[in-house]
This record gives sequence, structure tokens and C-alpha cells, in this order.
Amino acid sequence: MVVQQHVLNWLYSVLTSEYQDVNRTYNDVAQALSQYPSLSPRTDVHTFDNGVSALLLHLSGTIPVIFRGTTYRFPISLWIPHAYPREAPLGYVTPTENMMVRPGQHVDPQGRIYHPYLVGWAEFWDKSSLLDFIAILRDIFAKEPPVVSRQQVRPIPQQATPAPTPPPVPPLPPDMSRRTPQQVPSPHTQDPRPPPPPPKGSDLPQVVSGPTTHTDAPPRPPLPDDVRRRSSQYGAPVQGGPPPPLGLPPQDSRRASIISPVTPIPYNATIGTGQPPYAGPPATWQQPPPQQPPAQPKPKPPPPPDLMDEPFSLALPSPSANNLPPPPIPPNPEKDALLRQLASTLHGLRQRAREQNESSLAGLSAQRAAMLAALHNLQSDASALGPLSAMLASNTSILQHSLQEADGVISNARTREPPPIDDLLVAPTVVANQLYDVVAEERALGDAIFVLGRAVERGRISPAVFAKTTRGLAREWFLKKALARKIGRGMGLVG
Repeated sequence: MVVQQHVLNWLYSVLTSEYQDVNRTYNDVAQALSQYPSLSPRTDVHTFDNGVSALLLHLSGTIPVIFRGTTYRFPISLWIPHAYPREAPLGYVTPTENMMVRPGQHVDPQGRIYHPYLVGWAEFWDKSSLLDFIAILRDIFAKEPPVVSRQQVRPIPQQATPAPTPPPVPPLPPDMSRRTPQQVPSPHTQDPRPPPPPPKGSDLPQVVSGPTTHTDAPPRPPLPDDVRRRSSQYGAPVQGGPPPPLGLPPQDSRRASIISPVTPIPYNATIGTGQPPYAGPPATWQQPPPQQPPAQPKPKPPPPPDLMDEPFSLALPSPSANNLPPPPIPPNPEKDALLRQLASTLHGLRQRAREQNESSLAGLSAQRAAMLAALHNLQSDASALGPLSAMLASNTSILQHSLQEADGVISNARTREPPPIDDLLVAPTVVANQLYDVVAEERALGDAIFVLGRAVERGRISPAVFAKTTRGLAREWFLKKALARKIGRGMGLVG
């Protein structure tokens, strides 16, 4: 884009007052304004880090940056120091009201821009330019945007995860269906309080033998006829008391009646082999009361024994009585309740794990498809890298050949004589070349008049010759000056 003429005139007039290298600064700034029309120049006071303030040329505006396929315009400001190009320009990120600086690798929280290109500017100032610095800014901003929006992201409220629905409670056995709900606690009862810890070994409930007082207990089954007949030989049972324990012979009914209370089974005990699974007896089940010996008629008291006639051996009990089978292990209702609760918990965990696995199958299949597509792309890229590698090798050989030729030219140039200065100082345009020639002639005429004046003073020429020659040279000198001013006004160098 062509920069307007009055802007260039203003720019040159500003640079001539303070800047050391006016032409180089004017050329770099003009190219930057032509390449990026969104930048606008002005003069402003800048305060350096050491506290010194100076009136500098200030370029402010936006530069286009392609970020993820979309073109964004990031606001920046560039300050041109007086010693430019020997000193590097100063760059800042200037966010608007709805933006804020995003600190990164090359931008600090205050918006100051740092880059190795600026660090090495002082060493390579003759090869560095403002236009290259802006191109570097576009490249680093494309990787790390320097500003972000001030729009606050509202936090997403976390939705409460619904509690998993427990499996339905299995039906109770017939002997427990007549119990009240308070007697058989359900493991799925909703209670706001946390469940208490399981009881320890010393806190386990003790089963006390004795007559039961619950009228809701199921009736006991009747005794077989043969057992009833054999038990009547040793006396009828007490009215209201239980019959002898089942599974024992009649002659051992007395022994079964003095069995100690059953020791409770701990929670980690295993059920004996061959025992049927427990179907859920009442929580207040108790061991039947011990069998009381049948009432016997009191015989007549025998005569007092004669101690001298008593034998020295005592009658021992029959060894067959010690080989009795052990009593059956009583069921533990609390253990059964814990097992049922553990089974329901494990079932719920497995159901949730299955649902999670099923929900993750879709994502895993999508990832597998993406990985297969990426593998196909990698294979195609690997196949395309072969021709590219061959082309790079060819370009490398060409470059090495060119470098060898350049080294030869450099070595030959050292032995040659330097070309004339007039052949090297060539302006980029025809008008500029004409301006150079006119200015050179004008300076030469001025020097000639000065030399004639010195010759008159020393008596080398007469005053008449001096006046005549000076009059012609002065007329031509004036015309050259007028022509140089006209050319400078046409090029925008003179206001």
C-alpha cells in the first residue's frame, strides 16, 4: 500500500530534528507503514527504564496474525530510538479495555516484548530492520497469542451424582414373614447417620439357653413315636419344657440336659461341611433350655454304709459316652445379614463398573479410529519424505557449489582495484540521480567561487577577471541551487 505523501513529508521532517541516521530510519519506517497500513506514526514522550524521557517516533496499531487458521489483529506499539538503526526498537503489547496481556516466552506481564533478535541487534544493526522485527512478532504471536479476553468464564455447577439404586430386597423366609419390621433390620434402610462399625469379638451377642418368652416363635415339631416311647422310660418331660435334644439316643438325654450354653460364632467363622444354608431364623433365636432330669420317686434311705467294707476302685463312666457327635453349629443372624449386605454391595459395584465400561466403549472406538487414521497419515508422510529428502540433497549440493563460486569471487575481488566512488553511489531512481548530480555541481561551483576569492587576495588574478568570472559562476550556481530545491520538493524531501 502506498503511504500518503503528506505522511512521508511529516515523517522526514520529524526525523531530521533528533535522529542520527535520518535516511535509514526514514526508509525502514516508510516500508513498515507501507507494508502494514494499520500502523499509524506519531511523536510521543517515552520514559526509559533509567527514568530518562525523550520525544520518540511512536508507531501504534495492530498487526495481522494467523492463529489456527483464523486471522487476528493484535495491538502493539513500537518506539524508534534516536540512535536507530544502531539501537533496537522498543516493542510493547497494548491491550484494549476488553483484553489483558497474556505473559509468555517473549512477553512479560507489563506487555514488554523480548526476543533474541533484539538482543543481537547491536551486533548486527546493519542487517536488522524494523520490517523484519514485525515479521518475527507475527511469527511468535502465531504460536503464543499475546492477549486474551477479559471475559470471565462462569464455573459450571457440578451436578450431584445420583446414588446407585440398590438391588431389590429378597423376600423373607416364611418363618420370618410374621416378624415385625423392627425385629429384622433391612440393610437398605435409608439412614442419614453413617452405619456403626461392626462389633468386636468381646461385643458379640451371647446366646443364652433357657425357655423363650416369645409367643410369635413357630411351634416346635412333634417328636417321633419311638423317641416319645423311649423318653417315657426315663421319666416324662417337665410340663411346658422342651423334649430331649433331637439326634441323641434316649440314654443320653440326661447328658444333653447339662450342655453348657452355646458359644457364639465369630463373623469370620466358616459353616461346617454338610450343614444346609441358613434361611434366616429370627434375630432373637435362643438355644432350647437344658433337659431337666425326670422326677424319680424317693426311695427309702439306705442304711449308713460301712466304710470298712467299701471297695477301693470307683466306677468310671462308659467310654462310649465320650464319642458322642458334637452338637450342630447354631446359625449367626448378624453374620448372615452382613453377607447379604456384602453381596448386594458387590452386585451394585459390578453393575456400575459394567455401565462405565459400556459408556467408555464408544470413546475407545473413536480413539481407535483416530489412531488408525493418524497411522495412515504417518505412513503417507513417510512415503512423501523420500522425494523431499532427495530434493534437499540436490539443493544442498547446489548450495555448496554456489558457496565455492562465491568464495572464489571474494578471493579474486581482494586482488582487484576498488571501483570509483561515482560508480557505487547510484540512486534508486532517475530523479534521485539527477539530484545527486545537481548537488555535486552546485557544491563544485561554490568551491570554485571560494578559490577565486583566495586567488584575488593573493594577487594571482586581477579584480576585473575575478568579477567577470565570479558573475558567471554565481549565475550558474544560483540556477543549480534552484534546480536542486525543485527536485527535492518534488521528491518530498523539502517542505
